Amino acid sequence: MVNEKQRTSIFINILISCIASSMLATALTTALPSMVVDFHISVTTGQWLTSGYSLAMGITMPLTAFLITKFPTRKLYLTAISLFIAGLALCVVAPNFVVLMLGRVLQACGNGILTSMAQVILLTMYPLEKRGTIMGWYGLSIGAAPVIAPTIAGILVDTSGWRMILIAAIVIMRFH
Repeated sequence: MVNEKQRTSIFINILISCIASSMLATALTTALPSMVVDFHISVTTGQWLTSGYSLAMGITMPLTAFLITKFPTRKLYLTAISLFIAGLALCVVAPNFVVLMLGRVLQACGNGILTSMAQVILLTMYPLEKRGTIMGWYGLSIGAAPVIAPTIAGILVDTSGWRMILIAAIVIMRFH
């Protein structure tokens, strides 16, 4: 059993992970024009970077219900973070669109597992009387992340290029 200080620490860690991964669902929409030019692809092809992300995440989320029964929670959570970071790193060094797309799919799989597991962990970890408050804070944060992401991404694209969006996410995920 965990004490209140440990619970708060775990909650903050989960929240940062989920916010950082959820932001990437929409952040690259702002960078799409730059990516289309860099990879010499059409806008329609470039839009697969967000559509493919949503599709892979949508497949992974229900799969997490199965995975959580087969693997220890800590190991699965760390695997999800590793998948997400590996996808980010692959995108940062992507020499072409296919590699970039593969990286986006890895990110989405990590994000799908993280967001699904987070809810299970939080509901298991907190007593019944605190679950509503915790899930409210979690939902607010996760709901707001994709909304503010394009603005933050736009600033990064304008100042440092589209790859900086991914590098910033790696830093957040690695050192939180």
